[in-house]
Amino acid sequence: MASRNEEIKVGVVLAVGAVLLLAALVFVGGVNLFRQKKADYTTYFKFAGGLEAGSLVRFGGLKVGTVQAARIDPQDLTRIRVTLAVKAGTPIRTNSKARISSLGFLGENYLEVSPGTRDAALLPAGSEIPSVEMIQMPDLFSNVNNTTVSGNKLLNDLDDRVLTLSDNLNELIKEMDEVVSPQNREHLNSLLANADGMLKDDRPHVDKTLSNLETASGKLTPTIDNLNATVSKTSNLAEHLDAVVAENRQDLHTTLLRLETSLADAQKLIANLDDTLDGNRGNLDETLENLRVTSQNLKQFSDTLKQRPYSLVRIKAEKDRLPPTGK
Repeated sequence: MASRNEEIKVGVVLAVGAVLLLAALVFVGGVNLFRQKKADYTTYFKFAGGLEAGSLVRFGGLKVGTVQAARIDPQDLTRIRVTLAVKAGTPIRTNSKARISSLGFLGENYLEVSPGTRDAALLPAGSEIPSVEMIQMPDLFSNVNNTTVSGNKLLNDLDDRVLTLSDNLNELIKEMDEVVSPQNREHLNSLLANADGMLKDDRPHVDKTLSNLETASGKLTPTIDNLNATVSKTSNLAEHLDAVVAENRQDLHTTLLRLETSLADAQKLIANLDDTLDGNRGNLDETLENLRVTSQNLKQFSDTLKQRPYSLVRIKAEKDRLPPTGK
């Protein structure tokens, strides 16, 4: 009877151990005991600290799967290729982001997938989920360090500028004190008093000048009106001239064409006259020479008639007298 009780106890212990082992495989090891449908995705990180096969995958904080593998991408050796499997039907969208996160400062890292927006389309299985790089603590400390150094430098510069501004303000205050000193104040009062006296002395002249200007402006008003009337008449005359030119434009154009034709004919006539003169220049020269000889003969004939008018009625010409020889 005792041996039977011991066998029962051993069997219970073995059954509980088997159940615990199955529970550990399902919940801790991520074993798909009931063969639930999974959807595989990939994502890439420059730094995948804490991610390894079996790490949890959360969607909006809920457990939806596990990391299947995390290894160096053979196509790009500068990044880590992470493969994950999530429950089928998990609404991962095209604008969902994958990032490495942790629950608290001491919790293990896991892969968090953001839900995205409602209007974005669902991301099909086998696609790549865009990733957001994890901020590492050394980088964070380095950024804080750089910010602190920049802040200290800014404070030092600000202190220098405040000191410079303070010195400038002190100099300005000193100069203002010098300007508003009693001596300068008395001098300024005397200048104002002199200005008032000059204004009182010159006020009648100023009033007279203003009165003359007003009278001159009154006389200029009719002149300006006449000038405006003349400008208006000139504008009307220009409009009438434009209208006349517009009305007689065709006649003027025809007249100009006729004048151009007449000028062309005159040019042709002058050219023909030049050609005629060039061709008959020899005959004209000979004719002019004959006229010159004839005019000389006529002159000699008229001189002869004046000296011996009787030569027209004599039949025989009288011999010329010879000078005495002296014998």
